[in-house]
Amino acid sequence: MKMADGGFRPAYNVRMATAGSPLGGPRTIVGVQVTNVGSDMGSISPMLDEIKWRTGQLPKTLLADANHASHDCIRAATDAGVEVLVAVPERSQQAGPNADDDPAIVAWRARMETGEAKRLYRARASMCELMNAHLRTHHGVDNFLVRGLAKVTCVALFGAIASNLLQHAATLLG
Repeated sequence: MKMADGGFRPAYNVRMATAGSPLGGPRTIVGVQVTNVGSDMGSISPMLDEIKWRTGQLPKTLLADANHASHDCIRAATDAGVEVLVAVPERSQQAGPNADDDPAIVAWRARMETGEAKRLYRARASMCELMNAHLRTHHGVDNFLVRGLAKVTCVALFGAIASNLLQHAATLLG
């Protein structure tokens, strides 16, 4: 993968989907994807498929970073009944006339201008970034001692399982 310093090195992009309450409490990792592609663009649809495969249902609302938002993914999620809360990136704000004709994209842009959507979107950091930080810091999902997408996916899944068990330990033991 291309790195921030401009060089290329073996690396993996681990994406995780987290479910829980923005008010606190346990959070559950419900989707794990590992790729060797540096960009997250267009990753919403595959993650929704992953969540559906692992949990049997789609989320009602999806919070994601703006780097994940492609118009095709926004459209597909909307068609599946998932409310997408993704910041509108600058490139989309100046999108051409085709995007303005698409009702799903117009609705997404309008929704993200509301105070309610902005309030809910702020929860993304505590929901997603905190879990990523815990996985990297406490569960070894940072530097991988294995190579290959399948093996790295196994390590990421083990980290997710460990995290989920620790998040829900009180309930499981009580």
